[in-house]
Amino acid sequence: MKHLIEILITLLLTTFVIITYQSSAATALTVPKKMQRLNINRIAVVTGANKGIGYAIAVQLAQSGHFSNVILGCRDETRGQNAVRDMVNELKKYANGNDNVAEISFLQLTIGVKSSHESFRKSVQDQYQKVDVLVNNAGMAFKGSDPTPFAQQCKPTLDVNFRGTFDFTEELLPLVRKGNDPRIVNVASMAGRLGQIKSPELRNRFAASDLTKDELHKLVDQFESDVCDGTHKSKGWGGSNYGFSKLALIAMTRVWAREEMSHHVKVNCCCPGYCDTDMTSNGGPRTASDGAKNAMLPATIEDCPTGEYFADFKPARWV
Repeated sequence: MKHLIEILITLLLTTFVIITYQSSAATALTVPKKMQRLNINRIAVVTGANKGIGYAIAVQLAQSGHFSNVILGCRDETRGQNAVRDMVNELKKYANGNDNVAEISFLQLTIGVKSSHESFRKSVQDQYQKVDVLVNNAGMAFKGSDPTPFAQQCKPTLDVNFRGTFDFTEELLPLVRKGNDPRIVNVASMAGRLGQIKSPELRNRFAASDLTKDELHKLVDQFESDVCDGTHKSKGWGGSNYGFSKLALIAMTRVWAREEMSHHVKVNCCCPGYCDTDMTSNGGPRTASDGAKNAMLPATIEDCPTGEYFADFKPARWV
């Protein structure tokens, strides 16, 4: 009898242990993703992130649960630090007392200045050793009322929106290749439409599936040369420096996407839409937060494509 009781007690204890283990395992499997964020080691970099669409992109990346750190690249140190402060306060409201959102930090960055690109890369490399997502948002545009002659607006626009972005991306590529599900998102524009170029031959060269970096740079240099001597329209180019700079960035996105496949880096671009920002003199009907969602898609979606142009919250045709 005593032996039977001992057997029954042993069975009851074993059943209790099994049930407890199963219950604990089920709890572990259903822990909300929000509670797991601190275990994520993924780094995002957003250029031109102290205001407008770049600011909104950085906030949404920090909220997404995909990143442990979001680094703001800003030209002005005071504005960069202020942006960090404002984002931290905004994220506290979002988190509702839960600190499991990405850490925000700032590094000085002037797109188009090679020494600044190198300094930024070195700082990120020393602290994080990698970049998982790079969002190239920084850009510039002359206002329509700016008295600077069209020819003199050409080089500054190309040097930031295309050449500077290209050089900065190339500088960070070795770190991006080390990332977990690495991605690059280039913020372009509807102004970068392929159809702005009137010459069918030129259009075909930009859209060619075998376009190279060197060929693209030569085309950009030729546009600038033709603008400077006043022959750009007669040779079939478009009439917008800003639009052309974004067209060239979209074309470069396609080149990077093809060349970086072997490194498993997804490279896409997007048009935020006509947003209410300083860039548009606050004339756009779409909020910066809504515009930022067009960058968030290629930055965070599962099974991300590569070489795509996102607009109105989905892949679109580049025409």
